[in-house]
Amino acid sequence: MRRPDALDALAADLANRSGVSFAVASTDADRDHCFRLRLAAVTERGWALESQDPERDSFDDRAVHVVGWRDGAAVCCGRLVFPPGPLPTEMVCGITIEPAGSVVDVGRMTVASSVRRSDRAMFLSLLAALYLETRARGYTTGCGMMAPSVRSLLRYLGVSLDVLGPDRMFQGERRSPVRFDVAVHGDAALARWR
Repeated sequence: MRRPDALDALAADLANRSGVSFAVASTDADRDHCFRLRLAAVTERGWALESQDPERDSFDDRAVHVVGWRDGAAVCCGRLVFPPGPLPTEMVCGITIEPAGSVVDVGRMTVASSVRRSDRAMFLSLLAALYLETRARGYTTGCGMMAPSVRSLLRYLGVSLDVLGPDRMFQGERRSPVRFDVAVHGDAALARWR
């Protein structure tokens, strides 16, 4: 089992490659940028969601929103929901993700369409920034609802995933619940990037 320190350095390098400044959304205005990015993604993809307010849910008030800025514009964002309490993935799937109380829900990852088309590494930089914020708060285990394409990308990058259930429709796309632990599976990611 590898301590995540070497992964921290790799993630910092990946987050910085995009030329984006990542920060926790600390004001209502910053969080509104995240919600607008999410709504634009939902609208662009034509997802018909159950919610009247598809870019927000009941977890947003206690979540940490990480936003990426380039040239004064919010270009990407993601959400981290920390324990205690049920996590979004647990609520959707009716499961408890172990180790209970030590898992962070990683989700709502969004890259502005204008940036996504010109900077394919942006999503990777966003993942790295979310990882760094998770580690800064002392966690190494995450979970989320992931589409098959994202699962394939993470596996290609060397991140091992434990798939916890079958694909189901969630947020307009087929996704399955996953768990990942960088303290346990970090060697594979490091080996992939060496």
